[in-house]
Amino acid sequence: MRRVLEFAKSESLLVLTVVLFATAFVLAPGRAVQAARIGAGVFLGVLPIIVAVFAALGLFNVWIDKKAVARRLGEGSGIGTIVIASLFGTILVGPVYVVFPLLKAVREHGARWAIVGAVLTAWAVKIPMVPLEIGFLGLRFSLSRSILVAVSAIPLGLLLEYVMRIRTGEASRPGPD
Repeated sequence: MRRVLEFAKSESLLVLTVVLFATAFVLAPGRAVQAARIGAGVFLGVLPIIVAVFAALGLFNVWIDKKAVARRLGEGSGIGTIVIASLFGTILVGPVYVVFPLLKAVREHGARWAIVGAVLTAWAVKIPMVPLEIGFLGLRFSLSRSILVAVSAIPLGLLLEYVMRIRTGEASRPGPD
């Protein structure tokens, strides 16, 4: 029973999805089957991308030296590195199932939380998408939003790092967790 509860806690999204589908099959079987078909189609559509991302992350883990990443992006890195990370975040495009595993791998190699937070915050800008945003929402809005997001990436990254240290009990000692 304890293992079941531990599994349910660690895989809560999966458990919730199964419960929702089971409920849907009871309440509206036809719609549940339709939802399952749509979900399967989406999954099969993104499966090649996910496989490629995981393969690339495997190569990253083998080819990229953890000590080099920790030295350049870890606790010893300064504010300039966070600025570069946030600039990188603005040009980074792609779905979350590509970006999140990439940032997880970088973090596991020793990058500090401020780097991850700055990249994710700045990722909301997506410079390649700005022309499309301008077309729909206007130049003034697009530039204002992009500048505000890019400028906030650095303090938010640093704040995230501070919060993560407190949360993990590392407020008094530096270093990746």
